Amino acid sequence: MHNSGETLATKSPNLTDHFNRIPKKLRLSITDRCNMHCVYCMPKTGIPLYPKNEILSYEEIQHLATIFAGLGVEKIRLTGGEPLVRPDIEKLIFALSNIAGIKTLGLTTNGLLLSKKAAQLKSAGLQSINLSIDTLNSDKFKSITGIDGLSQVLLSLQTARAQGFEIKINTVIIRGQNDDEIVDFAQFAIDQRCPVRFIEFMPLDGSHIWNQSLVVTKEEMIQRLNKSGFVLLPQNNPLSDPARLYSIQGQEGALGFIPSISESFCGACDRIRLTSDGKFLTCIFERPQNDVKKLLRLGKSDKEIADYLIECYQNKPQGLISLLEQKSLRSGLNLMNTIGG
Repeated sequence: MHNSGETLATKSPNLTDHFNRIPKKLRLSITDRCNMHCVYCMPKTGIPLYPKNEILSYEEIQHLATIFAGLGVEKIRLTGGEPLVRPDIEKLIFALSNIAGIKTLGLTTNGLLLSKKAAQLKSAGLQSINLSIDTLNSDKFKSITGIDGLSQVLLSLQTARAQGFEIKINTVIIRGQNDDEIVDFAQFAIDQRCPVRFIEFMPLDGSHIWNQSLVVTKEEMIQRLNKSGFVLLPQNNPLSDPARLYSIQGQEGALGFIPSISESFCGACDRIRLTSDGKFLTCIFERPQNDVKKLLRLGKSDKEIADYLIECYQNKPQGLISLLEQKSLRSGLNLMNTIGG
């Protein structure tokens, strides 16, 4: 455990890179384990998992999150793998929610375990939930995720709503898999009065199925919705928000599009990531190599760790823009189950 009186990170300058981007949001992966095997994430045979002694403890996560808060981070989102498979997650949520400077605390989940834990999570201080639902068809759900669990996930949606969470639905659209449900999801957003955010398929797949032909772009999705009678009205939202938000004329529902491939938003990126084994990622496409856990376990001071994070972030790559220019997009550029969403 660190000496709280030694927390010098609060005196450090904010993180900034050569493109003048300043991160305010930290994605915290707390496990690489998952109770699904989604086709766009990992193969059904699985992939090698980190030994448990390599995973950051809750105390270590809290320690590092406090340093990040001292460097200007204001929002934390817990990811995985599937974060709810990790025991006693509510203890971590309570600790993180009490860190000075952290304004919002969210979680991204596949929903299989959410209905049983929603009340505990709310009491612990969790504020928002991003719920992954990639199909509304039970058979297709099993095909995509490897689990017969759609009814359980939809129950979790209702349970989370009853607890008062801010909820968003995340839907990864893959041509030939679920792109025939885009209109259905728009109606779902209206019926549930819950935003659905369509995500363009990214090359972060351990299954190595990604290729450009499987990407359904934001513009193509909007065209399909327009042809089906949905009139989408663009909303004003921060450039740093990856989702382009639209209201639906005459309806209470809303849709978002995360055009990761067709309309890169790297120039306004304000997100950083910490993997469950303690690697600091300045970019979602960056290979995990900045080992913060090593410094922590060597007993380095908070200031030494903060200085290391500042140095790493100064070298943040331009992002997807440069990958597109180099025509170097390919499947498996990174593994979503280890770096989180």
